[in-house]
Amino acid sequence: MAKKAMLQGSAGNYWIRGTIWELGSFAYRAYVHLIPTVARSTLHRWVLSADGMSVKEVLGATKARVRSTVGTSVNTLEVVRSAPSPQPDTEQLTPLRRRIPRRYPPPTD
Repeated sequence: MAKKAMLQGSAGNYWIRGTIWELGSFAYRAYVHLIPTVARSTLHRWVLSADGMSVKEVLGATKARVRSTVGTSVNTLEVVRSAPSPQPDTEQLTPLRRRIPRRYPPPTD
């Protein structure tokens, strides 16, 4: 999984904070925290997830999940910043593999 973008916004009495992750094969998932805006509120905190085949689709699914959970429409939901793509794991391990010789089993002849 690779982090693609950070989200923030508001809906009713909640702040929206979250992250969009790339799952591979052009699938994306957003994990969103709904935080009450009122200090010492009796409102609950929520953690939601929404899936989609594109970032735009995930944003729409996230708005729908927040709307159904909070009961009001989403005021704002924006991509704050795109997360940098990390190096693939194979590139990070390549220097280590070069230093350690591979062991082969002994011949059985």
